[in-house]
Amino acid sequence: MTVSPTEDRSPAGCQPGDSPRPVRSPAGPERRSQTSLAASEPDDDIDQLVAQHRRRSSSTQPSALGSRSDSLGSVQSTGEARYGTVTVRGDIELAVRHRSGQHELELGVHRCRQLAAADTRRNKSDPYVKVYLLPDRSKSGKRKTKTKKHTLNPVFDETLKFAVPSSELESRTLWITVWHSDMFGRNDFLGELLLPLSDQSLEAAGARWYPLQQRSELHEEGTDRHGDVVVAFKYAPPDEPAAKRGPPARGTLHVMVKEAKQLAAVRSNGSADPFCKCYLLPAGKGGKQRTSVARRTTSPRWRGSLLFGDVSAAELRERSLELAVWDHSLTSSELLGVARFNTGSGQYQGQPADWMDALGQEASLWEQMLERPGFWVEGSVPLRAPTERAAAADK
Repeated sequence: MTVSPTEDRSPAGCQPGDSPRPVRSPAGPERRSQTSLAASEPDDDIDQLVAQHRRRSSSTQPSALGSRSDSLGSVQSTGEARYGTVTVRGDIELAVRHRSGQHELELGVHRCRQLAAADTRRNKSDPYVKVYLLPDRSKSGKRKTKTKKHTLNPVFDETLKFAVPSSELESRTLWITVWHSDMFGRNDFLGELLLPLSDQSLEAAGARWYPLQQRSELHEEGTDRHGDVVVAFKYAPPDEPAAKRGPPARGTLHVMVKEAKQLAAVRSNGSADPFCKCYLLPAGKGGKQRTSVARRTTSPRWRGSLLFGDVSAAELRERSLELAVWDHSLTSSELLGVARFNTGSGQYQGQPADWMDALGQEASLWEQMLERPGFWVEGSVPLRAPTERAAAADK
């Protein structure tokens, strides 16, 4: 969608005011500007809340059940994006320029005018601007301005920068959203703008006004997908049967994480370095395995089996295989999505266990494996949101 600049409609007197192997062991005139990577104000996402939750979880000893949170639902509910609470109106002034020598895209976010009032009684908002360079929608690909208080005509005068070579400009789109920052984290949507870079003049272009638009169907909440993962399972019974009066025979769980599709891009070039961690919960000794890293792709393929030995078929009915897809980084790896395979009973040894929550195809594949020992079962399941933290990831 290409958006045309608007005529200056400011009313008179209005002063403008944000290869894998098996693993067997566990532009124009610029104003005062700055680079803004992530301001500290509340956001409609829960990046900061999840970080706080992880620090809080790591400071407590996990229970015998491998519990991963006090209540993830309570963490998620404190950061809420609200749409349709105000009628979108107003414009935003932007300047887009690409510095080919530095392989850097600069977005000058100058100001907005005549925004909608989130606080209708006082006729004001606390606006800020958030930007993604699509198709990258990860945290590392996000830029955000500071919040301006008590104004419908905010002046930001900030320059947000993205590392992107000239060869990628034709396939990238700036997704610009304006939000009212609520002190309780219930941020209100004030408008958005999609700017395909293929339609823009990036050679020292001047600042232009663009009309803010309603939320587009492409980005509606709930339509976001986090990719899919293709897995195969087999429970191999022991070679020797158990004695009549002895303990149940114990075999080996074989797991093949074959591939993932349409993962979130983490790098500025639209790629990622994904790998998988698998946990047989509750995870004890030998309960964690991982694949190798697939480089520079959002549709990775892996080879080989991950083995979880010394386990009986009866035990697998009360245990859960959690698969977490991560982007590999030397500094801070990022979780891309989670899947959990179990019977979906919600219990472990008669006690509530939040990790026994498989749904749909997750539970179906696990049941098929238990019903057909010695045979492979295979299927594709959608990954859950990264905010559903991996149970053992924070240990």
